[in-house]
Amino acid sequence: MSENQDVYLAVDFLNESILFTADSSGELSQMILNKIENGSLASDGAVRLYRTEQSTLNDIVTIMTRHNLPFHQAAIPKEEEDAH
Repeated sequence: MSENQDVYLAVDFLNESILFTADSSGELSQMILNKIENGSLASDGAVRLYRTEQSTLNDIVTIMTRHNLPFHQAAIPKEEEDAH
């Protein structure tokens, strides 16, 4: 997978954990729908959807893991980061 390729992700409703990643929005939607149908999505299907580049996702996951942070703290948008 190219580092500049878009990746789609579903994050739990509280914006803490990455639930799924996919190469397309259709693939991600299908993953979510399958989990809803199986009754195995804890939030009954309430998720937040994002699109980013693979390299950015890799950075976010590294920050989450290294510093034991939830998604919403590791994935601060650049615009917000610049304002501080």
